[in-house]
Amino acid sequence: MLALPAFAAEKAVSADVAEVAAVEVTGSRLAESTADVPAQTYVITREDIDNSAARDVQDVLSRVPGVNGLLNSASMAQDKSSVLVRGLATEVLLLVDGVPYLGTNYMSGSNPFDLRSISLTDVDRIEVVKGAGSAIYGSNAAGGVINIITRKPSDKTTGSITLEGGNKEWFRGNVHGTVVLSDDLKVFAGYTRTQEGETKTRLANPATGLYDYAKDYRGNDYYFGFAKGPWAFKAELGDSKSEWDYSSQGYNSDVWSTERDRQKNEYKRFMLNYADGVNTGRLYYYDNKRDVTDPYATTNYRDKVFGATYNRKQEIGTTPFVFGMDFRHENGNISASNSIDDLYDKSRNEYAPYIETSVPIGDAAFDIGLRYEHWDIEDGDDANEFIPRFSLNWANRDGLLYYVTAGRYFSMPSFYQIFGDSRYSVHSNPNLKPEKGWTYDIGVKDDKAKNPWNFGVFYMDMKDKINYETTDFVTYEGHYINVDEYRAWGFEGQYKWNFHENWSYTQGLSYLHAEEKTGSSDWTRSNMPRWDISGILNFKKDPWNAELSAHYYGDRQLTNAVYDEEDIFIVNAAVSWKVDRTTIKLACVNLFDKEFYLNNNGYINPERRFILSATYEF
Repeated sequence: MLALPAFAAEKAVSADVAEVAAVEVTGSRLAESTADVPAQTYVITREDIDNSAARDVQDVLSRVPGVNGLLNSASMAQDKSSVLVRGLATEVLLLVDGVPYLGTNYMSGSNPFDLRSISLTDVDRIEVVKGAGSAIYGSNAAGGVINIITRKPSDKTTGSITLEGGNKEWFRGNVHGTVVLSDDLKVFAGYTRTQEGETKTRLANPATGLYDYAKDYRGNDYYFGFAKGPWAFKAELGDSKSEWDYSSQGYNSDVWSTERDRQKNEYKRFMLNYADGVNTGRLYYYDNKRDVTDPYATTNYRDKVFGATYNRKQEIGTTPFVFGMDFRHENGNISASNSIDDLYDKSRNEYAPYIETSVPIGDAAFDIGLRYEHWDIEDGDDANEFIPRFSLNWANRDGLLYYVTAGRYFSMPSFYQIFGDSRYSVHSNPNLKPEKGWTYDIGVKDDKAKNPWNFGVFYMDMKDKINYETTDFVTYEGHYINVDEYRAWGFEGQYKWNFHENWSYTQGLSYLHAEEKTGSSDWTRSNMPRWDISGILNFKKDPWNAELSAHYYGDRQLTNAVYDEEDIFIVNAAVSWKVDRTTIKLACVNLFDKEFYLNNNGYINPERRFILSATYEF
């Protein structure tokens, strides 16, 4: 593939196309807009974020139909901030500015990333593409791909400062700015401080009404970088400290009634990017450290990843192609204060050539994505995967895009799943295989219309799903094995009605029928809510902006009969006033202060929050 530029049939891409192609589109390296991607796509803009009552990235993602951000949303001090897409958590891929951002030490059923490390004030927009994306991005892109695009330098020297305060000791402060040094050289930087006090997280004992509490959260996020011509560099660094109280759970040991769990997080992300519209190259490195302290020990988790990617866009005849190569080196390490040696310290390498093309068939187009993955795993079984994705799509003269897409996906097991944790009798399984499956989507959308809308139907299945198997019910020893199956079908859509120059209403709808199977057992329904319905009413007339949003989650099933599985209905509101360079905003989360149980363990939704913020631009 790297020899393609030498072919006599090569045709240089025009300057106009090159200029457009410098903007990457989530879900396709050929498309020039998410409106052209043959899949359910959603874009959350900076304006959407500013108009909403969202406190963090997890809250914002809940605006997308079929993305469930309820889990662990009770407070910032939870162990992780996570989301579910089409009923999946582990098999969701997070990108930050196009870079896969995944840990290596996660367990089954949890996100391989922590959304708390993404400061909401530094987000420019978020793009969500549903369905299999492994042919484009590789491992974990089964339920969908979330691409968080952070702020870029502005075209002029400028900046802003924001201060927020609210109940539950909420505070957030942000400052960021850009300095233009020449026509093509800009430098930029930003800093965010986040704090939160005591909040309820879980009804631990319904009989006595005792709760677990998040006690404290303190976080710092920094970024800086430059942009010069086709080159861009960005560094992001951050740290956080959190505490939470499990004293109400009634453990036999008295130590649990006197000690809190504590966690310290640190992250570093660096990216050097080159994009001239035809060639795109990227080097990236990130380092995540997480220290968790309970009454018995401190466990240290560390993920280090280095990656490089290159791709080239060109036409051969009249057919567009993108071809390239990804390389990724991962290192995962776990150590503990009550263990002399590391629990494990392992590495693996990924090599992945890929190609995408779009072949015209009359007025339609047949898009093809092909990717080959080779994983070289230290002390484990190597993995090789061929991952195709095919899509037949047709756009009529009115702008409607019809599509039928079939994509294969796979998800590599984490180091924790492969090598275990001997302190908790979790044994290693070096023969653990990747999870695999197919997703099929049929849909229609018109994202460019005055009243943009989309609707799609999907089916997905997964083999070799990873689950924990207990082999000794006395000592609870066990290991992770490929035993589960997962299948789901459903539909989802969104309609934005701009019914007046000052008013708009957005209706979101998602239905998910998901089932799981372990070994030879019968299929059982997932405990995910089947209905996810949201409505967002917006008003905009200078100097005022206002938003009222309501979210309904219905037809739930909790296997723990202690907790009520009633439907969830939450209302949020926000209003802002902007004059010249100053913006004042008042927001309320959970307006009616309703409490719902989110899952079988008794975790609850956020308590009512009032947040007042002020932003000054300079």
